[in-house]
Amino acid sequence: MPTRRRFYKGFHIELSFPEVTEPGRSNARVQIMPSTGGMGVRFTPDWPCPPASLQEAEDWLFAYAAGLVDCELAGGFGIDLRHE
Repeated sequence: MPTRRRFYKGFHIELSFPEVTEPGRSNARVQIMPSTGGMGVRFTPDWPCPPASLQEAEDWLFAYAAGLVDCELAGGFGIDLRHE
C-alpha cells in the first residue's frame, strides 16, 4: 500500500491507499499527528465512487485531512488534535 507523508499547518498527515480501490470498502487510511508527537486521529474513508487514479486518491485524502485540520483549528469538531 503506497504511503505519502505531507505537512499542513504544523501537522503531519500520513496518507495510505491501495493501488486499486473498491466502492463501499475502507480502502485507505489517513492519520493526522501534531508536530510535537503524541496521539493524533486516524480515519478510513469509504469510496462511494472509486478514484480514477492514485493521484486523485491522494489529492482527495489530503484535501479531506486539511479540511479537518482547518475545522479543528477554528474550534469546530472538538477532536483537539493538539492534545489527543
